[in-house]
Parts: sequence; structure tokens; C-alpha cells
Amino acid sequence: MFIAMAVAGTSLGKAKGPIVDPALCRCCRSIKKCRLLSSEYEWLGKKEVYSDMLMDCFGLLLSHLDGEPKDSGVCATCVGRLREAVAFRQQVLQSEQAFLDARLENKDEVPLVETKVKVEPVPDSDASVGGHDDDQDYEPECKVEIELKSESPEKRKKTRPRPLVLKKRSKRELFDRALALQDKLDELLDQGPPSPPKKLKAQKRTPDDHDHMVYHNTITIVLNSYVCPFHNRISNYYCYYCRDQFTNPVELREHTLVHKPSMFESMTENKKIPKIDITRIDCRLCPAKIETLEDFKQHVSSVHNKKIFPVQNEFLKFKLTLDNIKCTECNSSFPYFDSLKKHMIEHFGTFICDQCGACFLEQNSLRTHIKSHNKVEANFPCEICGKNLKSKYSRYLHVATVHEKKPTVNCYKCDSSFLSYALRNRHLIEVHGDKRTFPCKLCDKVYNRRKTLMEHNRRNHLKVYRHQCDLCDQRFYLPSRLKEHMATHTGERNFRCEFCDKCYPRLQSLQEHVRSHSSDRRYKCDICNATFTQNGSLKSHMKSHHQFELNANFG
Repeated sequence: MFIAMAVAGTSLGKAKGPIVDPALCRCCRSIKKCRLLSSEYEWLGKKEVYSDMLMDCFGLLLSHLDGEPKDSGVCATCVGRLREAVAFRQQVLQSEQAFLDARLENKDEVPLVETKVKVEPVPDSDASVGGHDDDQDYEPECKVEIELKSESPEKRKKTRPRPLVLKKRSKRELFDRALALQDKLDELLDQGPPSPPKKLKAQKRTPDDHDHMVYHNTITIVLNSYVCPFHNRISNYYCYYCRDQFTNPVELREHTLVHKPSMFESMTENKKIPKIDITRIDCRLCPAKIETLEDFKQHVSSVHNKKIFPVQNEFLKFKLTLDNIKCTECNSSFPYFDSLKKHMIEHFGTFICDQCGACFLEQNSLRTHIKSHNKVEANFPCEICGKNLKSKYSRYLHVATVHEKKPTVNCYKCDSSFLSYALRNRHLIEVHGDKRTFPCKLCDKVYNRRKTLMEHNRRNHLKVYRHQCDLCDQRFYLPSRLKEHMATHTGERNFRCEFCDKCYPRLQSLQEHVRSHSSDRRYKCDICNATFTQNGSLKSHMKSHHQFELNANFG
């Protein structure tokens, strides 16, 4: 577990403050990257403390917020929902205040409140010096006119509109004040956008302008098209907005449509390349059917007057399918999404390790990799069984699942929890009717987990044996098998039978021997129905008793 400081600027809507990864979200009980409930963050120029927001909005006082940081988190999804709730509460309070003010002014008759919003760009003092850059938003002066109407025309004439001019404020405060008037504001904007102030002098671009243009294009494409942003882990797809898990990309795309794309901007992590499915691109603003991103950029710019900067490759593009997935750049085909994601490094990997030449898509991934070159072997022993774990969090999970038998694997369709992923998969099949069968395309094996299928392919078909013996040419898939193999060179017999003290160099040999002490006679002769505890005993039996029958059948 580590705590990092978010460094993204407020101009892009990122919150400044400590980040804990991983941590427990106290609002949805998911374990992921979280912010701290009791810490102060800066977002869009305003300070916010999420525990205070929960108290002000819902009257909820959460306990034990001064304990471990990993137990006092709130994830980005819940932060977005909390902000929406606070904004809605402010909207209701403002509407109620406007109603009471109008009621006090006219006690005899309940008036109707009609609100007119005018957005007038007023150049400030800075405009007279250097002007406004086209890439930088300016602060307009927002004029709100509140006019009281009654059913009597005579009273309507006597009532004068009361202009309320809001001086230059932060974007967030303007947004909060105008939230209740959003519908009428949209109608006015549709009639024609206000002309921006004249640019008196062009300013030089900063080094971060390219990142800003990429970010702006990404937001514009997601908000105005039907592309599908997503997360992934071990070839499973997760909804970008609520983290629901899917194995079928068609179901992922259908589910994503229930979310508002406006949430994308507040949830996007700066400096991290998003993954977006472009199987369907069509325009959200009109019925136009569009096939490519370049056509969409041209369409949304020329037809809908949206600002599009002249940059490309704003994000990683995929066309997700249930079977083989093709690379959108070179049309190469891959059986699993993880294989395709690693392949994308060949096209977009720009961050290279100076020590080993490894290439990465993001600078953060390169930094994590560089730390592995100077990695000090972590040692976090379990106090109960003595097993060494990689980190404190790994030790916590080990104690919770192995010794305390606490369910830590949550079902993403209900509130059930389980001790292992295998038990959760069985629950998904039996309770929710999921069809979780993953057949191997190269043999007749079928598995209930995609990860198990991937390991089967790597071990049996791709022959990914990374662990080689230093004394011979044999290679192994697991380091434990290499360790067992080394006993054949050293003569060590570290696996002792607890019944008869016989020792064996391999664990599998010991397990087969232990069956001789039990009634587990799983090996059966097909000719005479004799049973044996070990496969070697069955082979010896076949050679000594049925050699004639074997020669007659296969001779």
C-alpha cells in the first residue's frame, strides 16, 4: 500500500490531495484506489472534505476516520455521486429561497417565478493587456434576472424585474448558482453562442499544450459519440463508471449506455491513457452514422461547431469482440485482450527503460518498472504460520482468507462475499445464471475461469517455460517445479511421508505414495478390473500380467 499525491492541475478537473492504493471505499466497500474521507482536496478551485460533505448533505457521521488510511477511503465513483448530490441539494435550497422571497413580496397571491439567464462576455482588465487565448476559458459575467409573475396582468405590469449581477467568480460557483436555471440557459445558448472577446495578441504555447489538446479531444469525442470507455483486468472488462464486470463486450457496450457520458471528465485520470472501444462511434448530437474517428472529428467540428485540435492517437483504440480481437493499427489478431494490450506497446510505447530496454505506454509504468531494478526483497512474515508475504496488504489478505476465513471476494451483482474466486464463479453460475465456460481452442479442455484457461494455454500450448535449470537444459512453468527438479541433481529428498518416514525428491511422488496408506485406489486395469494406488503400479501390472493381450490388440 502506498500514498501518493495527485499532481494534476485544477484546470482539468482533477482533485489535489493524497491517494491511497489500495484502500477500502467506505461508501461501496470496493477495494481500489481511493481518496481519504477526512483529508482536504482541491477541485475546480474549491476546497472539499468528503466526510464534511456527507454530513452536510445526508447528516451521516462516519466512524473511525482517524485510523488506518486504507480503512478510511472513498473511490472516484462515489466522489462523483457525492458531488452530484451536493449540487442537487444546493439547487433545491436555491429554488426554495427564491420561492420564499417571492411569497413574502406578494402575500395575497402565490406568484410564479420566471428566471432569465443572460451570459454576457465582459472583457476584464487582463484582456486589455494580453487578450484571451483560444485554448483557455475566460470568466464571463453572468447576469441573472428574476421576474415575479402572477396570474393578474395588472400586477405583472407593476412588478419590475430585479437584476442580480454576479461578479466574476470561480467556474464552480457560477455552475452551482446556474444549475437550477440550466434548461433556460441551454435554450438561450442554442439561439447563438456569445462572441468571444477579440484576441489582441497570440500567446506562446507551453510544453503542456499538447497534453491539454489530447485531453480536450478525448473529452469531446466521448461526450458527443457512442464510443465506450472501459477498464480491464486479466481479460475481464469493467464499466468505466460503476466498475461492473463483464466478459462479453456486447453486454459491456449495452450497459455503458445507461450512464451519462458527462461523468467521464470527472473520472478521467490525467497522464493515463484511457482505453476506449470504438466499435460504435455514431454521433450523439444527430442521427449521423459514422465509421471512423477521423470522420467523426470532421463531422463534430464542421456540423456541430465543436473545437477539435489537430492531434491524433488521443487514446488506445479497440474493437472488442467475444473471440479473436484484432489490432486497430495493423489488423493483427489475438485470442486474449491482455495479449493485444501488450502488442499495443509496439505501436505507442514511447517510454523506454535505459537499463533493460523495456518499453511502456505510460511514464508511471516506466517509473514502477525502474524501481524493480533496485528492488529490495520485502519480508512481511505472517505471525501465525510464518509465511513471508510481499507487502503488508498481502499479509492482511493472507491472514483474512487463510486463518480468519473472512470472505474478501465480492459478487459484483449482489452483496454476497466469498473466500475465493472459484466460489464466486460457482455462485454466479448457480444464482445469477452466468454461463462461465471457457473452452480451449486448441484442445478439448473447458474451464470456468478465463485466467485458468490462459494459464493452460501458456503451459501446454505456448510452452512459456521461463524457469531454466542451471545444470541442464530443462525448463519449467513454475519456480516450484524447478526447485523440485534441482533435487535430482543434489540428491535431496525433502518430502517425507508422515506414516512410514520414506522420503521423496518431488511432492507429486510423495502424494502418490501417501495413497498407498489409504483406500484411494484410483488407478484401475481395464482388462481385469484390478485397482492400484499409484500409476506406476498399474503400468507394472500391465506389463507383467497383460503383455500378451496388449501385443495382440496393437500388433
